[in-house]
Amino acid sequence: MNLFRVKYLTLLVLPAVLFACSGEQNNDGDEHLQKNQPPLKIISPLNEDDFTVGDIIEVQIEVNKPTEVKNLELYFADTLYQTGLDAVTQTIQIDTKNGNVGFTKIHLSYQTSDGEQHGDTRKIVLFSDTAPVQKKAVIVKSYVHDKSSYTQGLEFNNNQLFEGTGQLGQSILAEVNLNTGQILRKISLEPSYFGEGITILNDTIYQITWTDKTCFVYDLNFNKIREMNYEGEGWGLCNDGTYIIMSNGTNEIVWRDPHTFEIVKQLYVFSDQSDYSNLNELELINGNLFINVYTEDYIVEVDTAYGKVLSVIDCADIVIDGRVPGADVLNGIAHHKSSGKTYLTGKWWPKLYEVKFEEVTLP
Repeated sequence: MNLFRVKYLTLLVLPAVLFACSGEQNNDGDEHLQKNQPPLKIISPLNEDDFTVGDIIEVQIEVNKPTEVKNLELYFADTLYQTGLDAVTQTIQIDTKNGNVGFTKIHLSYQTSDGEQHGDTRKIVLFSDTAPVQKKAVIVKSYVHDKSSYTQGLEFNNNQLFEGTGQLGQSILAEVNLNTGQILRKISLEPSYFGEGITILNDTIYQITWTDKTCFVYDLNFNKIREMNYEGEGWGLCNDGTYIIMSNGTNEIVWRDPHTFEIVKQLYVFSDQSDYSNLNELELINGNLFINVYTEDYIVEVDTAYGKVLSVIDCADIVIDGRVPGADVLNGIAHHKSSGKTYLTGKWWPKLYEVKFEEVTLP
C-alpha cells in the first residue's frame, strides 16, 4: 500500500515540477496541460489512504476552472455529505465517527456549463476504533456428528437441527438428530453442485452453492420451490428475521432480499488493525454475527451496524478434540434461540459441541 502511495504522489507532483522549471512564461506544452486539466480534482486524500473511525478527514479540493463548475456536492460513503459548495479551491472536513469500517468512497459531483455530470472519487479505508475482546470457546457437552458430512451450514428451526453439506456428488440438505447425530431425512443436490451455507426464514429453507451462483429454495418438507441467482461465490448464510445474510469468502458480508436475492446492504469486516477475509459459515446471535474464518481455529464476532470486529474467539481446544485424522477444518455454528445454547462442529468431524464463549483475562 505504501509503494502505491509513493507512485500516486509522484504522478501528482511531477506536472507541478515541470511548470516551476518553465519560468513565468507559458509555452505550448503548458497551454495544452491547462486546457486539458479537469475543472476540479481532489488533491487529498489519495486512493487507499487509511483512517480510523472517528478521524476527521480533510478533503482538499483544487478548482482550476470555476466557471465550469456548477452544483458542487460532496458525497461520503454514497451519502450526500454537503451540498451548495462554492466552486473555489478549499478544504472540507469529514467526521467519520459514524462511518462503516472497510472500503469507503469520497466523491465530488458537479455539472459543467454544458449540463454534463462529472466528478472525482477517492476510495479510502476505515479501520475500527475498537480493539477486539479476546474470548475462548469452552466445551460444555459433546454429541455424535456424522463424519461423512462436510459441514457448510448448521441451523436450528423450531427445535429441529438442519445441516447443509458440500463436495461434488456428496452435497445434501438434511435434518439431523442432535442427540444421536443420525440423519433423519435428506435431499441430495445434483452431482454438479457444491453445496454451501443454509438458513431458514419464514418456514423457507435457502441453500447456496459455491461457484454455481445458484440459491435453492425449499419448503420445510424439502420440496424445491424455486431457484435464484447471484454474482460471485457463495459461502455462508444466516438471517435476521427479515433479510438473508451471506458471506462470499472475502471480507465482505451482504444482506439480501429473500424474494429477489438482490443486495440491500453491504458491510466489510475490519478490526482496528486489519480486515478479515475468508469469512465462511455465520450465525446471528443476540444481534451480532459470529463467523468462521476458513482454515482458522477462531471465530470473529462482528457488529452488524458498522462491520467492526468486537471479539476474536479462540476455538483451539475444540479443534484439537474434533479434528481427528481425516477430518477437515472448523466450520458450522448453530444457535438455539429458546435455550440460548450455541453449537460448533467442523467438516467431516465425528463430534458436535455445545459451547460457551468466555472472555480471556489477559495478564
